Amino acid sequence: MSKLNSTKAFKNALPYVLTLILVGIMTFVAEILDEGEIIFPEITALAIGYMVTQKQGWKVNDSRMIALIAICAVAGVLTVRYIKVGLYLEILIAFVFAQILFMLSGTTFAPMISAIVLPVMMQTESFIYPIAAFLLTIAVVLFRRFLLKVKIRDKEDFQPVNLHTKSDVIDTAVRTICVAVVGFFAIWSGFKFAIAPPLLVAFTEFSRPKNKARNKPVKAVLVITVCAFVGAVSRYVLNMTLGLPLTVAALTATAIMLVIIYCTKMYIPPAGALTILSMIIPSESVLLYPLQILVGTAVIMLISRLLFMKRQNLNNLNLVILFYRGN
Repeated sequence: MSKLNSTKAFKNALPYVLTLILVGIMTFVAEILDEGEIIFPEITALAIGYMVTQKQGWKVNDSRMIALIAICAVAGVLTVRYIKVGLYLEILIAFVFAQILFMLSGTTFAPMISAIVLPVMMQTESFIYPIAAFLLTIAVVLFRRFLLKVKIRDKEDFQPVNLHTKSDVIDTAVRTICVAVVGFFAIWSGFKFAIAPPLLVAFTEFSRPKNKARNKPVKAVLVITVCAFVGAVSRYVLNMTLGLPLTVAALTATAIMLVIIYCTKMYIPPAGALTILSMIIPSESVLLYPLQILVGTAVIMLISRLLFMKRQNLNNLNLVILFYRGN
């Protein structure tokens, strides 16, 4: 019996261990090569949604995930290199591109948004970033295939999703207007991380029909904010104050973040990305980072519930009524 329990515990822990290995390798290589662009925060989100959760976080398959991350990462760098219209407009252009691609992708894979907006927000011009994002996404896919092979996770059939109905177009338009307004005030006030790329992913997911996290708004906001706080404190204390390697700070923060999402059962992928994002933001932004994330998360949650939730629930009710009338 004890052997059986040990085997079960090992299988349950393995996705979490693989996430730590992924983060450790990523940050260690970035430090050794002195290339910050190698650190791709969204990879932690992919690990949570594609490995850690029992059921896959998005309707997507391996090839589309890799392709969408690669396309958006390259597009983000190209935006910084060739579209010189100021940070606000560049972020907005990147977000609109990602929203259109999201609708046409046949998936619900929102993390692609972070892949394009991150290099714009950080003004990254190096193609090391998309190469790293591409390779790290492949690593997540390979880790998931390993988990499938050893039967720790179950294979899920993928069917392309239609996201260009009238209601989806309306959602995209409203989402874009909201980001334009909130983004303007965030950048104008010096609180640009209130629209941090993973928060734009969270906004897209919170504003989707039948999203579960927005049904527990306070808990979701707290989990995301606490994870960002853990990341910022880990970097400030372990790396900036004690002078320990960034890898130590990243691994410590990721371990605590994984404990938080496990204990709360709130497997919100952007919470993981925000934990690691704190490792690459400017050092002068670290202390105020959790506050900016709190403000941004609260705003997007409020908007998601006020402008999307009631309308989508009404649409679903109308569909049910039409279904029963038809029968």
